[in-house]
Amino acid sequence: MFRKIRVFWLAVIAALMASVLVQAAPALASASKIAFLGDAFGSEVAVSGIVKSGRSALSTLGCTDVVGVTHTNSVASVTTPVLSTGTVTTSAASETTSTGVASTSSATTQSASLLGGLVSVTTIQSVSTTSRDNTSGTFSTSAAGTQFVGLTVAGVPIGGTPAPNTTIPLPGVGSVILNQQTGHVGGGRASFTVIGIHVMVTLSTPLAPIGTQIFVSFAHSGLGGPFNGLLSGLAYAAQAKVLGGTLILGNEFPQPLGCFGTGGVVKTNGGALVNGVGLVLSGTAVDTAEGVNNHKKSQGETTSTIENLNLMNGLVTATAVKADVTASGNPPTLGDNSTFLSLSVNGTPIATNPPPNTKMSIAGIGTLWLHRVFMTSNSIRVVMIQLVVTVPGAPLPVGTTVNVANAQVGIG
Repeated sequence: MFRKIRVFWLAVIAALMASVLVQAAPALASASKIAFLGDAFGSEVAVSGIVKSGRSALSTLGCTDVVGVTHTNSVASVTTPVLSTGTVTTSAASETTSTGVASTSSATTQSASLLGGLVSVTTIQSVSTTSRDNTSGTFSTSAAGTQFVGLTVAGVPIGGTPAPNTTIPLPGVGSVILNQQTGHVGGGRASFTVIGIHVMVTLSTPLAPIGTQIFVSFAHSGLGGPFNGLLSGLAYAAQAKVLGGTLILGNEFPQPLGCFGTGGVVKTNGGALVNGVGLVLSGTAVDTAEGVNNHKKSQGETTSTIENLNLMNGLVTATAVKADVTASGNPPTLGDNSTFLSLSVNGTPIATNPPPNTKMSIAGIGTLWLHRVFMTSNSIRVVMIQLVVTVPGAPLPVGTTVNVANAQVGIG
């Protein structure tokens, strides 16, 4: 009898242990996510931080934990006052290797001529690879495959592929960095960037304004994990666009939250709000993003705070508006800590914080939403003030949506 009872209880204990393991399985599985990052483009021109020619033939992975994804792009040529190229081809991929996984990006540019031929190259290919050994869990980076053909700088031919971070003065102009390489390898993540040619104009010259930067053949790769989940998020102070996507005002002071997180450091962007076409808007904004992501936990928070807000000549005013959303765990627990201070609509004070998704009709304009909440199983987005124009003759075109104080965060 004793033996039968003992066998019975051993079976019960085994069943309970199996149940615990089954229940724990999703958490263990979600804690093994490896995140791939990658992007590549042929060229970009900026003057004092203002983009004059955008990223040509951009290929990007975004942030994914799926292996075997490949994105490609190409353009026949690029022509600007300071740069011309022939064909540009790019790619970004998440791959398996003989020892683990890798994120690889490449950008190949033909017949590039910078600053009227001051720097030229027949073919330039930048390759960035970030790898992870699945046995040891260690990360590594490589620029293998990067090559130059027919490179000339200030009339002097340069044979072969320059050593990493070769810097050459450009008399009367500034300097050029060839085969520029920067990266980081840590315990839980790594990233690597290769820029074939990077020209910096620091002297007064008829060839280009001071502050001009020219990039040719840019490739970036990154890996991180294992993570409990992949973070995502974005905070911005204001945005306005017409139905169909035409922007009246682009994202003001955007602060993204990348899938790797921020290591617990608060990232910040902000400044004084500006008006869009037909949109009257004032106030001072601060947007933030913070996240921690590792094999034990994933959590993120984004906020958008505006002080002394005035929208559409007093339609909506507030001493302070704050969108504040959080996500923790996978699947995540989502939080909303958003608030108004001294809110008024059309000159009428609203004494307390209105409940989420408060909807008001505004004569001559359309619909006003206060503390609008959009939620899915793994993400939350709050827009503290959303104005939707539906009335013809309003200061903004019918179909315009104005978002003020936007914060969103998710874990997948």
